[in-house]
Amino acid sequence: VIGNFIGDAVRGDQYKRLKPAVQAGVRLHREIDRFTDTHDTVRRSKKRMWHVFGRYSSVVVDVFLDHFLARDWDTYHPQSLEVYAGSVESMLRPRLAEFPERSRRFFDYMTQNRVLLSYASIIGTGKVLTQMAQRARFESHMEHGAAELSRCYEAYRQDFRSFFPELCTFVQTRQVEITQGK
Repeated sequence: VIGNFIGDAVRGDQYKRLKPAVQAGVRLHREIDRFTDTHDTVRRSKKRMWHVFGRYSSVVVDVFLDHFLARDWDTYHPQSLEVYAGSVESMLRPRLAEFPERSRRFFDYMTQNRVLLSYASIIGTGKVLTQMAQRARFESHMEHGAAELSRCYEAYRQDFRSFFPELCTFVQTRQVEITQGK
């Protein structure tokens, strides 16, 4: 969980300085990103919204995927999303001093704003995207994310339903392989 959480903040081969279990999490995080970015269904979602978000479409698609996962969480996990979010927070908090600064800031933002729970609604997803737009270096139009999600809701939902089982299979396979040193 730690490696996956800090994965975006660890650059290049810096992860090789981390504990083996954290290294494995960072590697898995990167492989999930690569799998997601190159998946045909995700590419279709990006193409659908490109006219609004341009190069930020990848970011918006990731948030939309998070929305559908949070919305239908009980379908995929035995714990409620609220209980799961609390357990992740409890697991990460004691280790914050080990995290890169960027990850510590994101942890504070995530827990203060209850981001994982807010993804479950279109309004919450829109707020997350608006906050991201305020931090973006360039004009992103991500503040229009809730409108785009609403506009093509069923299409994005179908994309998620097509993509997510394949992602789960990929992750399960890679977790075993990474544990075996592959």
